Amino acid sequence: MKSRLFSQNMLVLLATVVITTTVSLLFGYCYMRANKIPTELGAAGTDVIVLRGGSVLHASRDLSRVQIQEILMNDDVGENTYPIGKVTYSVDVDRFQAEDDYEVIKLTPLLRTSGFVNVMLGFIIIVFFVTFLAASLIVQRSHVRNFIGPITKLKRETELLSAGELDTAVVDEGEAEVLELCRAVEQLRLKLKESIYYQEKYDDNRKFLISSISHDLRTPVTAIRGYVEGVLDGVATGEKRERYLKAALEKTTLISAMIDDLLLYSKLDLHQIPFDMERVDIAAYLEDSIADNAVAFEKEGKRLTLESELPGPVQVSMDAVRFRRVVQNVLDNARKHIAPETGRVVLRLRETNSSVIIECRDNGIGIPKEDLPHIFDRFYRADNARKVEGSSGLGLAIAKQIVEGMDGRIWAVSQVGEGTSMMISLKKVK
Repeated sequence: MKSRLFSQNMLVLLATVVITTTVSLLFGYCYMRANKIPTELGAAGTDVIVLRGGSVLHASRDLSRVQIQEILMNDDVGENTYPIGKVTYSVDVDRFQAEDDYEVIKLTPLLRTSGFVNVMLGFIIIVFFVTFLAASLIVQRSHVRNFIGPITKLKRETELLSAGELDTAVVDEGEAEVLELCRAVEQLRLKLKESIYYQEKYDDNRKFLISSISHDLRTPVTAIRGYVEGVLDGVATGEKRERYLKAALEKTTLISAMIDDLLLYSKLDLHQIPFDMERVDIAAYLEDSIADNAVAFEKEGKRLTLESELPGPVQVSMDAVRFRRVVQNVLDNARKHIAPETGRVVLRLRETNSSVIIECRDNGIGIPKEDLPHIFDRFYRADNARKVEGSSGLGLAIAKQIVEGMDGRIWAVSQVGEGTSMMISLKKVK
């Protein structure tokens, strides 16, 4: 801004000098013409009169005989000036002695420099100050429009921001640094508004999580209390006592899993868990995942298979450790919704130009159309889709957080009575 203001001041000074010089020269020329002051001096401005024997042989200026006689008489007495009209001339008389007497009179106009200089000096001073004042007013108006006005408006808008009014946008006005300042304050307003929005969102999430987890913990805690009281009161003895203790242990395991899921979801939601991205052969990775889950499926008489449509090894970018939790949650959710003996889950692999699609297809009961958009919401339990004993209600929500954290996508396609397909898209790497 300093360089800009300096440049403007230099421009004002230069414009003032140029305008003053131009107007003064024009005024001087008009003044000399109006007062019949010759605009050219020297030989071209000197009149010559040649006399022989008192007769005029040549005259560049028409003078009467009386005027010529007065000029000669003045020269005789040593007076070398002679006024003609408003102009005073310098007189120089040369005499030549020959057969005839020749006399040459030279009349050179004299400028009245004192009066002319005084007029010109006064005019130049007036023009300079008037021009400088006009240029300064123009620059000042430009400053008001481009600097002072926007800064004053910005001050009012920042006062609104300090008062908590974040919905009024800061208009981009002004030039150079002022425009950049307005844009910076607008970015600050957006960041403040965004931070307040997320703070309110986090507060709502915290309240919702506390309410939901309290509700979900109440049932197993009540069951554990009942089992323990039965053992302590002597109601449960022998095999019944052992059964009560095993049931209590299962409930504590469920509570521990629910708390782990809650902590993991909270960290994912607050972006507190970093992702260690690496290149992974997706087909080999899913083969290992199927091997890890095969026992659980076989124990319930259900089948889990992998079908790959990939032409060869294809690598994707993922966090292999975190994505194992995604596969586990999706497979557990599918396993709980298929029937024993006839239940089947198929992991199918295919690719597009830029990504690999993983489809987890089951032949379970399916998800109603009205519940399908909400199955990835935390603690959402539809009658058929998510109401499962031993579920924390966070499995698919955690899967969604992890997949999106790795710049992927997860969605579901389902038909009631025919089954559900969980679709995951991950970026390929070359």
